[in-house]
Amino acid sequence: MSKALRIAVYDDKYPTSFVTPRTSRHTILRQRFLPLNLVSSKLEGVTLIEPALSVDMVHAFNRIPVNSSKYIMSFESHLPRQFALRKRGLVARYLMSRITNPGCRRIIALSHFARRSLLAQHSDHPDLDLLTKKLLVRHPNIVVPATKDAMAQDVAEELVLTFIGAHFGRKGGCVAVKIAEKAAEQNLPIRVNIVSSLQVGGHIWTDPTSPGFFDPYIKLLELPNVRHHGVLPNQEVRQLLRNSHFGVLATFGDTFGYSALESMSEHTPVLGTKVCALPEFLEDGVNGISLPVELDDTGDWSSPGYDARGEAKYARYFRDEVERLASLAIERLRPYIGQPALMAPLRREARRTAEVMFAAEPAGAFFDALYDRVAVEKARQPAQIDPALDVSSPQSLPLEPLKPVSLSFAPDPQNAMGQVHRIPTASAA
Repeated sequence: MSKALRIAVYDDKYPTSFVTPRTSRHTILRQRFLPLNLVSSKLEGVTLIEPALSVDMVHAFNRIPVNSSKYIMSFESHLPRQFALRKRGLVARYLMSRITNPGCRRIIALSHFARRSLLAQHSDHPDLDLLTKKLLVRHPNIVVPATKDAMAQDVAEELVLTFIGAHFGRKGGCVAVKIAEKAAEQNLPIRVNIVSSLQVGGHIWTDPTSPGFFDPYIKLLELPNVRHHGVLPNQEVRQLLRNSHFGVLATFGDTFGYSALESMSEHTPVLGTKVCALPEFLEDGVNGISLPVELDDTGDWSSPGYDARGEAKYARYFRDEVERLASLAIERLRPYIGQPALMAPLRREARRTAEVMFAAEPAGAFFDALYDRVAVEKARQPAQIDPALDVSSPQSLPLEPLKPVSLSFAPDPQNAMGQVHRIPTASAA
């Protein structure tokens, strides 16, 4: 076994924990970093990380570290994050140089959706081939608690749904409260928990910005079958999910959807939309309910466009989509009311998805092996991807029912072959 390494990661309290090892034989140093987006929104994709002695490399997430000579970049949708920059402007060119130079040893997409987004972002860039050679796919990882299904004996007389998301509109909070409204109108026993700080509009890229647009949805929080919990600690969120029949993530744009992973880890299936990375692990009728939405070529939500968010046509489109999704959700939920025999298979497969695809232990082994390899590479040497870690080259196997083994990569929903890729060090759960 090679020596233990010192790996610096961002101490951002929450997001980085999903893309770096939770268990590792290496020393993971959680370092402070400078959020340059507070200086200017144009600088959200870059940062300075607090220096540390004898660091072997940095494992960064979304923000490119400008003061690191050897680093791995994980990202969730676009890299560099240059939404407010001119594509060929000076800052954008500098950020691009930071991920094409040999100091950036690997680029790790959180999903096949993220990989497609990056390739589309740089489709006309002369260094696209260089980026592709560094590009891997590795889904996030979470702690899957060693707990039994808290709802195993529940008779499902009243369905409990739990929505979690600070961005109330984008994540599907509007859909969740409209489900509650329709359930009340139809005298259906459905209760909805809302865990949210109710952020809407403004900077949120999916939201209409018409004045007062979200007021009718916020008003629905007062329904007798809705409980708004505000913001809760993660332990209490997990408890709510554990005692729910479905987690709700009817999102219009979610680069992954961590609440869905947490829901499944608590044996709770997900009511979600077939958008972004969700189709890579949410299978309709197997581990949850997947509601269709109109998509673009990368798998993102197809809307009238960011620049139209203040227009009446955007507000109508968003409102109509909320109505359609809520109506469809009611019809899909209705058969599960009072039918625990129908709920049980969904709950088993939801939990198994979490164990197979997102457990922390195999993710730790994956990253430990990757760190070992990168550590011995020369900083100026072009990255040569280990075939066992390359998303495009491992031996592929036909898609089969989930089994309790560790998967390195999930099937790409746009891959007609329907393949999964296994890491050689996978161990039985």
